[in-house]
Amino acid sequence: MDMSLLVTTDKMSEGNVQRIISQYADIARKTYPNMPTAVHPHMFRRTRATNLYQDGVALELVSAILGHAHLETTKIYAKPSNKQIRHAMESVQTPISDEEPLWVGSEDEMARLCGLR
Repeated sequence: MDMSLLVTTDKMSEGNVQRIISQYADIARKTYPNMPTAVHPHMFRRTRATNLYQDGVALELVSAILGHAHLETTKIYAKPSNKQIRHAMESVQTPISDEEPLWVGSEDEMARLCGLR
């Protein structure tokens, strides 16, 4: 049997993909009523790209995976997670000084300096 006859180059239409996703979203909404009413294919692409970035995949690699010609296009997916923000904040050494703040015991003076009184 000629295997080339079994291979098809026809693509599924965008409308068909949208229809299938909408059907499954309707089914899932019965269990998860907070699911958005408008579910579309790009939500999956965007969620996957954001998750890749938040899991530590370099933005340049995410851009290549998405097939973007410009890194600027991919930056819309670069939403840092709370874990990333915490890691960034904790990775920087904070200098500890023996110097006491000038306003300790003088909150009124600090308020005056800040224009609050």
